Amino acid sequence: MSAAAINLILEKVASKDKDFRYMATSDLLNELSKDTFQVDSELERKLCKVVAAQLEDQSGDISGLAVKCLAVLVRKVQEPRVLELVRGLCDKVITVSKKDESRDIATIGLKTVIEVASGATAHQVAALISSKMLEGVQQKDNFDITNDSLDILTDVLGKFGHLLPEQHAMILQTLLPYLDDNRQGIRKRALHCIGALSPFLSDDQLDSVAKHKLDRLSSGTMKPDTARSYVQGIATLSKSVGYRFGRHLDVAVPLVMQYGQKAAEGDDELREFTLQALESFVSRSPNDARPFLDQLLSEGLNYLKHDPNYAVDDMDEGDEGAGSGVDDDDDDDEDYSDDEDMSWKVRRAAAKLISALVHAYPDQLSDIYSKAAGELVSRFREREENVKADVFAAYCDLLRQVGVVSHRYGANDPNNPLHLLQADVGTMLKAAAKQLSDKSPKTRMGMFTVLKTLVGVLPGSVADHVGMLVPGILLACKDKSASSSSLKIEALTFLRVALENNSPTVFQPHVQQLSQGVFTAAGERYYKVAAEALRVCEQMISVIRPNPPAAVESKLTPVVQPLYSCINGRLAAQDQDQEVKECAILGMAHLIATLGDVLSTEVPNVLKLLLDRLRNEITRLPAVKAFAILANSKLDLPIDGALEPAMAELTSFLRKANRLLRQAALQALDALVAKYGSSLDTASTTAVVAEASVLINDTDLSIAALSLKLAVTLLEKQPGVAQEVVDKVLPAGLQLVRSPLLQGAALAELQALFPALAQTGSPSASTEVLVSTLLDEGRGRRESASTDGSVRQAQHGVALCCAVLVVPAGQSQIDATVKQLLQMLKSADPASQRLALLCLGEIGRRTDLSTSSNVDSAINSSLSSDSEDIKAAASLALGELMLLLLQGCRRWLYVVYLPPIILVSGTSDMPLTNGLVARLSAMTSRQQQTWASVSCSRSTAVDQQQCRLSCQQQLVK
Repeated sequence: MSAAAINLILEKVASKDKDFRYMATSDLLNELSKDTFQVDSELERKLCKVVAAQLEDQSGDISGLAVKCLAVLVRKVQEPRVLELVRGLCDKVITVSKKDESRDIATIGLKTVIEVASGATAHQVAALISSKMLEGVQQKDNFDITNDSLDILTDVLGKFGHLLPEQHAMILQTLLPYLDDNRQGIRKRALHCIGALSPFLSDDQLDSVAKHKLDRLSSGTMKPDTARSYVQGIATLSKSVGYRFGRHLDVAVPLVMQYGQKAAEGDDELREFTLQALESFVSRSPNDARPFLDQLLSEGLNYLKHDPNYAVDDMDEGDEGAGSGVDDDDDDDEDYSDDEDMSWKVRRAAAKLISALVHAYPDQLSDIYSKAAGELVSRFREREENVKADVFAAYCDLLRQVGVVSHRYGANDPNNPLHLLQADVGTMLKAAAKQLSDKSPKTRMGMFTVLKTLVGVLPGSVADHVGMLVPGILLACKDKSASSSSLKIEALTFLRVALENNSPTVFQPHVQQLSQGVFTAAGERYYKVAAEALRVCEQMISVIRPNPPAAVESKLTPVVQPLYSCINGRLAAQDQDQEVKECAILGMAHLIATLGDVLSTEVPNVLKLLLDRLRNEITRLPAVKAFAILANSKLDLPIDGALEPAMAELTSFLRKANRLLRQAALQALDALVAKYGSSLDTASTTAVVAEASVLINDTDLSIAALSLKLAVTLLEKQPGVAQEVVDKVLPAGLQLVRSPLLQGAALAELQALFPALAQTGSPSASTEVLVSTLLDEGRGRRESASTDGSVRQAQHGVALCCAVLVVPAGQSQIDATVKQLLQMLKSADPASQRLALLCLGEIGRRTDLSTSSNVDSAINSSLSSDSEDIKAAASLALGELMLLLLQGCRRWLYVVYLPPIILVSGTSDMPLTNGLVARLSAMTSRQQQTWASVSCSRSTAVDQQQCRLSCQQQLVK
């Protein structure tokens, strides 16, 4: 937009009509926001003046737009204009005015500038605002100016404190006296301002601030409200600077605890501040606070019970499981409000301190658990809901830490926190059962979170106490309160986790009772509740029949049909959320796979529905997984009518771009072929082979592995498909074997493919033909006398495939292949020589080649080659051959005996020893290391490290 158009907008801004001014200001904001906005210096000055004037517009909507204009303008205009704007705003803040609205809008404007300022301008802006606000702070007689100045100074120091080191001393000198100000609001603002500045202070300045506060606390002459501010200031300082405050904890911790202990009756605010300060010490400086661990824990546990206005009979603790006393507690709650009783804040701060100790000192968890667990459980009866939530959170933190550190202790160590938890489970669940009957949904949700955490840490913990928890679960599932959805989700999630982590026999007596609540929740309109209920139904299936095809217990049979009706109702409905559809499809698949014989009359209808979902783009992925589940069932399910249509749909999915869909389709096809392969028609298998072969490449090795596995399964179930596999899968496999990326599952499945092809008896896939083809592939990748890394990796794959193909074929094939490889060793081509050595090593690792004397001499002669690649391959082959000689004993023990054998080798007459010593002597240091590594690589996990170290140490000698 031209300058004339901007001027026109500025004229409208000056209109007396409020609507005109609003629209003009809005247009100005749009123009300023454009990337192409650019004006000359004169128009810049005019714009700044207009925006500054609009900030004081009587209309709040217009001044609000002006603030937005200001945020954009400071990024568009030159630095002098920005400083001019900032100076004007600062003057309005620190100048006494009859219009409070003017100071308020100027304060908002300055905070906006602080938020958006950046780059070279930021330093000048921060310095100007800081100096101006210090002037305002010094106007002690005017509360509003001082308060607003401290507020703005806090913001500017928090963001740009590192840019103002020259002002730090002046700021501290100005602010510290305000910590003793009689006005609480000023003290609080000053504390926050010092806290914002403290991370940027030098060590000396920080020490002076900490010493000032600690000395004032040590004096003991302060008024209670001032003392509270200083304790809060210590906490703020610790939170701001972290470990840098740790060197003062030897003074700060006892001093702060002393103030908490000596607080006057009813001064719960001071107690809360002391606990918050202690929590900050533990969280920010755990190493420096460690000497005070016992005192801190004692302080937290003591104040966790701080409830001077409410007394509970000790007998109540023994009746926690009976459900009595709930109404009494609720009646007492009505007698107290936050205004009358602030002790709940003390208990909440104590719970957070205990949680901080649990996180900071995992090495002391046994001691912390033994002292804190029982106290936390006893406080489950806390009458204040906010405190109860923090108690639950602290107990969950304790449980999680138990799970984290328990592996550091021996299984039979009595100090293992896991053993301590096991001993306390009964008491804890008794208290939990009472809380599950509480009237507050928030309390019950928190309790289910605790129980879910408990089951995650100690899976079988609820096994002996399920009966106590069932009423609470049912109560939650049938809850009708406004927040019932969240409560139901928590209850169902806990139930699902508990079903997963306990033996089916634990929940079998309660399945009928639980199913009522679960089925009700599955019919909920809110999709998240329904989806979670369907997941629980899926877990209940395994409880009803844990070991199919074993018969279902007679007492559980009545649950099967209602369970089917529950899931089928969601599966058949069309207007469902995607998550509910997926859960219904998978749940029904598990139901039929586990109880299909019991529901035999329903199977055709289910298969029809699943086929419909398979053809639907929205639900096809879970439907694919459903057919895989059915195929993996231990039951003989009659799915003949749906088999061919399902195979056709699944095969078409292999052409889709969706990777997850292709992956799931390959897994489902493999499962269906493995179970029903003999009944598939030729057209289906031919189509499967054609589509799967396209996916065999190194672009996605995971998909390639699944495709190869499917091809192997087809060969096993339908040998007649061998020619199709040879024509389409084999070329893709040979292309893959040359890839330097080949590894892992893809390599393993490729190794399985060649023997499977050979076993079909097809002339075009005989062992001789496949071996020759593989060797041609390995020799075909030669580019120079020294092969590069990618070719070396490819030759390793060829060697592995040759070995697994040749060895099962019998001794005659082994001899013929070894003869062919020895002939390759005589070739002048280094790539052929290296491939031959690798193949000999892999074959020799799987079968004894000691009867072939030529193998020994050929490898020995290769150790003298001029090529380092050939020497390395020869040493690797030697290590592979030696593995067979070491079978039947602990390899590392064999290696331990090498030194004396080597020492006497000069006079020994042992052929094996002499041959070994000769070979080791001929190796370079690198080849010896390779031999040692290979010799140990197939050892057990326990022996590998000792084996490798022993080999390397003895070889050095």
